[in-house]
Amino acid sequence: MSISPIVPALAGYKARPYVPLPIESYPSRLTSEGLTVAVDPMFTDALAAKAFDKKDMVTNGIMPVAIIFTNTNGFTVEVEGSSIELIVKGEHIRPVSPEQAVLRLFQHKMPSQEVHVPSPVPLPRVIVVRSNADAMDDFSQKHIELKRIAPNTVVVGFVYLPVKIPAKLREDLAEAQIYIPDLYRVDTGQPMMFLEIDLKPAVNAGPKK
Repeated sequence: MSISPIVPALAGYKARPYVPLPIESYPSRLTSEGLTVAVDPMFTDALAAKAFDKKDMVTNGIMPVAIIFTNTNGFTVEVEGSSIELIVKGEHIRPVSPEQAVLRLFQHKMPSQEVHVPSPVPLPRVIVVRSNADAMDDFSQKHIELKRIAPNTVVVGFVYLPVKIPAKLREDLAEAQIYIPDLYRVDTGQPMMFLEIDLKPAVNAGPKK
């Protein structure tokens, strides 16, 4: 089975490759219709810094979540990353775009060129100032957006979730699920079963502080 690590080549901001572990190593995972999906929530600054060159990412309001797909079917599966949500006690939280994540994390470093980015509803339209093209490239390349998982392959992508209260994040995630509603067979276009993956096992296995 082939594995496709995410290794963007960047300068300045130094991209940190995320190479997935064997799928069975992730406590939060689910198998359905020949597709196994694991979730790796990076809910502390130290965890997030293993994949991104930002030492206070969670403290500054963005939690990266790696989602690992293993497809043992004889057909390719497509996932729409834009519809993935975090469900916390019934509240559905949509990820932010890579542009919005970089804006929040690096806005104090951004000069010159402005890029207008349409925000998903209900967020207002934002303007991203692109100093950190290297960070922007890294966040964009790692983002799920729309991915195809070929037979007998492992594919990884990230979503970027807004964090309201970092001090309560661990507590909230212990009662949360990642919801993946849009999975399709590429050969027939038929939808596959949606997935809800409980994050409590990942939180319990993670660092205590």
